Amino acid sequence: MKLKLHPEVSADVDGIKVNLIGKDSAIIIGYHGETLADFTYILGIILRREISDNFILRVDSGDYMKNKDNRIKDIALRAVETVKKTGFPERISGLNSYERRLVHSVVDQEGLISESTGIGKERVIVIKQSLGE
Repeated sequence: MKLKLHPEVSADVDGIKVNLIGKDSAIIIGYHGETLADFTYILGIILRREISDNFILRVDSGDYMKNKDNRIKDIALRAVETVKKTGFPERISGLNSYERRLVHSVVDQEGLISESTGIGKERVIVIKQSLGE
């Protein structure tokens, strides 16, 4: 099967970003982004063998990952607002390492503290007020 997609590749301090553009975006995204995640994983293995182990790879198509990032940031902001209103910690679970990094960044920008606890699939982010509050 030949997909009608072309890559736009960029690299910066955040890592390597690949945007697959074309009319077959839906095919590469797959069901709930599973095909795109699998493609990213395989491409990452290949690039790490050829380039380096130390970089972040982000592959998107049809703005699927960009929209997903925005949803994760919205979840983080809602949790931040809840912590600010109630003073009680909030937990966010079910995120991969990249998504947890996004949440940590949002929480830090909002002046609160976040920490990851747990192991593997049980890993959660706990968001709480900073020590001075």
